[in-house]
Amino acid sequence: MNKPILIPLIATSLLMGCQKEQHSQTQQNQVELTDIATQAQAMQWVGHYQGTTPCMSRCEDCPGMAVDLVLHPNMTYELKRESLSTESGIETFTGQLRFIDYAQTKIELMNVKQRNLIQLDVNHLVLEILEDRTAEHYQAYPDFTLDWTDPKA
Repeated sequence: MNKPILIPLIATSLLMGCQKEQHSQTQQNQVELTDIATQAQAMQWVGHYQGTTPCMSRCEDCPGMAVDLVLHPNMTYELKRESLSTESGIETFTGQLRFIDYAQTKIELMNVKQRNLIQLDVNHLVLEILEDRTAEHYQAYPDFTLDWTDPKA
């Protein structure tokens, strides 16, 4: 008499265990997909940016400064700046970068003394160079932007 009750009890236990395992696997898959989406969003800043900005001295006769910036996924950068008014050569900086805000849109280029703060605008595919002391926008905002030339440099 115990056998007819015992067999359905064991079968029910096995089925419940399988359902819990499937539910657990579904939750794990959802977490993995969320992690992948977060990583993809976080890596939107990686790329090659170029532009011409006002000279550091802001003199009237200066045609500007050519800026070439590459941001790498390993949190490093390569920055090249060249004054278009003199033959002083190209300044090259390399080093680490770090985010200075929770949203990860403001970046500080370590080892660069001037114009080392930038803000990412993923909607318009540009980087904006920010004021050194305040990390605020320059009044002449369009003059301080770098265009995204290659999304995965």
